[in-house]
Amino acid sequence: MLNSRNHSKLIAGLVDKGVEFFVHQNEIKCVHDGKTFTYEEFPQWIFDKISDDMLSNPEALKSLAKWENLSQEDYMRQYIYCRYGGLDTEPDISVEGELSYAEYFDCGLRGTCNYEGKLCCTIKVANGHLTKSEIEILKRIDKSYKIIADELFVSTDTVSGHIQNIMKKTELNNKVELAIFATKKGFVK
Repeated sequence: MLNSRNHSKLIAGLVDKGVEFFVHQNEIKCVHDGKTFTYEEFPQWIFDKISDDMLSNPEALKSLAKWENLSQEDYMRQYIYCRYGGLDTEPDISVEGELSYAEYFDCGLRGTCNYEGKLCCTIKVANGHLTKSEIEILKRIDKSYKIIADELFVSTDTVSGHIQNIMKKTELNNKVELAIFATKKGFVK
């Protein structure tokens, strides 16, 4: 008999009809129906679902249109990369075919990309969305307030205020719960 405490959540698509996109060696792939697909091999219905999502996000489309040296063939690829590139246990497309809210993915351009927060998304939590500053705090949540403040060139009061706001938004109760949340979401490696 399985002990529920030892049962970990599987990646979507590994044993179900959900879809989990991820980036590996700068290539977009997905797991679906027990198989791993390269971008070129994605089932057509996935491209259709993403296309519909792109049309419902005009700010993301504007960002893609302004992106220099991005060909028409690369629009959807870049959209998936920026919005769904992180590998986690939450499905990007559920078994029911519903797209999830985009996830945090550190593409290496965070903080310098002109399209941050427009093409990629902020993180949606129970009571709103995390700001860029709150995400920077979460990346360092396993450190002391003083170290976080020094690294971000802010006061410890500012760090404390951000942590309080993050706890309210996430409905988490303390720094340990935030650290676990940050680790699950990929902020802390």
